[in-house]
Parts: sequence; C-alpha cells; structure tokens
Amino acid sequence: MQWFLKYGPVKAVLSLVAILLVLLPSAASAGFGTIDANKAYQAEHMRYLREEYYSESYVPCDESKIAAFNIPDAIARGVKYNEVAFLGTHNSYKIGSTDEYKKLYEAFDVLTFGFISSETALFAADTLTQQLQLGIRNLEIDIETVVGDGSIDFAVSHIPYLDNVSSCYDLELALEEVKLWSDNNPGHLPVSVIIEPKRAVVPIDGMRGFNVDYANELDKLVSSVFGETLLTPADMMGEYSSFKEMREADGWLPLGDTMGKVLVLLHDCSATTKFIKQDETIKSRAMFPVLRYNDRNESYTSFILDNEPDAALKHQEENIDKCNLIVRTRADSFPDFSEERYAMINQCSSQIISSDYVVKAGETPYHTFSFDGYTVKLINK
Repeated sequence: MQWFLKYGPVKAVLSLVAILLVLLPSAASAGFGTIDANKAYQAEHMRYLREEYYSESYVPCDESKIAAFNIPDAIARGVKYNEVAFLGTHNSYKIGSTDEYKKLYEAFDVLTFGFISSETALFAADTLTQQLQLGIRNLEIDIETVVGDGSIDFAVSHIPYLDNVSSCYDLELALEEVKLWSDNNPGHLPVSVIIEPKRAVVPIDGMRGFNVDYANELDKLVSSVFGETLLTPADMMGEYSSFKEMREADGWLPLGDTMGKVLVLLHDCSATTKFIKQDETIKSRAMFPVLRYNDRNESYTSFILDNEPDAALKHQEENIDKCNLIVRTRADSFPDFSEERYAMINQCSSQIISSDYVVKAGETPYHTFSFDGYTVKLINK
C-alpha cells in the first residue's frame, strides 16, 4: 500500500508488472531445471522404498489407530464403502516450490495488496508414502500429457515450468509407489487416488492437451500397474447393470470387500464426456469418472465433486440421501481456512474430505485438520 500511495496507481501497477516480466522468465527457467531434479528425486525415492519394504525393519500400518471406529465390528455389521468418510490431500505430490516461484508470488502479493498471498507458494506436502503411513486414504495427482518418441507419458505437475516441484514426477512410478505401499500393508482400508488432467497446456517439449485417446491410455496404465489390487467399476457394480441401478438398491460394496484395495478416480476434465460415451456402463474401465452435481442422476455416475462445504451441505439430501452418491468436498484451500468452513465439513456427509492441513511426518508451523484426531470415520447418513 505504501508503494501505491507514494507512486500513484498507474506508476505503481506498471512498476510491478515490470517486476513480474523479470521474474516470470526466471521462474520458468528454474522450472525447466526442476524436471531433472524431480526425476532424480523420484528414482532415488523409489529405490529406497523397494529396499525398505523388503527389509526386516518395515512395520505395516495399524489401521485401528487411524479409524474413529472399530473396523472388525464395522465389517461384521456390514457397513458399506459409501458409509465411511476418508481424509484426503490436495496436490498430494507437491513437496515444495522453487525460490523463483516464491519470489513471483511475493510480487503478486504486493501487486494485489495481499489479495493473492505470498504464502500460497509455501504449500508443501509429504511424499505419497508418508501420507499413506500417516493415515491419508485419498490422494490427488495432477498430470500433464507428454508425447514423444512413440510413447505417451504422464508428468505429475502443478503448473508446467513454473510450479512443478514434485515427489513423483512420472505418473507410472507414482502409481507404483501407491501399489508398493498397498502390497506391503495387506488388509488396509481402501485407498482412492484422484487423477486430474490439467487444462492448461504448454505446447513445448511434447506436452499435449488431454483428450479421449490419452484418457484411454491412462486407463490402461492404471490397470497394468495395479492389477488385482485395483477395485474397478465392474467390481463395485457386481451384477447391477449400471451405477444408477446399484445406487438405487444401495448396493455399494461392504467395507470388508474393499479392504486392501485401491480405487482410481478420473477427475472431471475435457475428455470426460467422450470417455464415458465409449462405454456408458463404465464396466470395461479401470477408473471411476468423477462428475459434477448436474450429473447426479446419470446412469454412469458414482463419484461427484462438490468442493465447497456450503454447497455440499445444500446438496446433501439430493446427493447422499436420494442419489446415494459418493461426494468429494474440500475442507480448506491453502493458505485459507476458517472454523466456519470446518464446522460445515463436520456437518456434511461427504465421504472424501480433502484438506491442505493434514498431519505431516515433520514439524509444521500450521494447524492440522482431522476427524478428531482420526483420518477415517463413519458418516451419518
């Protein structure tokens, strides 16, 4: 504000835009260099994990410590998958930002008089394995499609070449990391992974806009990596002809039948409609399409996004009670949170609650959000 008062609105804005023009190339340049660092980090991380899981020191997670209910009792009573709420993370792969990206956000902070906070660039998550070890049972991974040398690959990145620090840059290895954890923690509570193809495209280095052909390749990749660990739409539906028929019969699988399994969810994206039209039963698919409120009555709908707690509460009777859907809602959005928002989260019956403020492996200067100290709970339907 002092800058604004001293130089006047026009000169202040022009000066700050000039600063951004200097910082953007620097941030982009740092992002280019980060790709190799990401790959090296992931290769070393995976090498360590493969050795750790086969060592005598590894101890599987005790699921009873993360659930706010008695798991064997819930299974014996026939509690269903859609009657359980799981704490998840947003941008689960993002372990930090480059110094250049942080400087860019410091400039944004000044330019917008704090409306865009410099703290935004400070967000950092644990590795996928650390999160799973601590009880997180829903992960979210953003991807970009990279085509080259006859191959189709998927890079895990927030904003290409600007904000792409990642613990698991190669999606195939990221999925293998989840599979390794699952294999070495037999009988764990079900884990779901949301894969979100980003809409922004940087048409360099083989990056392409996500389309239905790439969605099909992604579906094949998910199936090949997880194998029998994967719980597919066909597994969930069983003898029902559609998700709608299954939902109307309250035919979601019992929790006991989902233990030790991984579900992969395709976040609503530009290819969703065509992906569904290829098989509206979804029975041939590895991934569950995650749709929106307006799609709640479709025959192929199972999971939907209703990210704002007030909207989730407003739509709860329709989404949960009537349509019998599984809903993903966000508790907060780093660096913003509020007790009012958390109060609404505690009232709603969404089954996937994503937070940027979960407990971490190391010390954190921020508060933490949980279900009274647990990461999994039963919901009130």
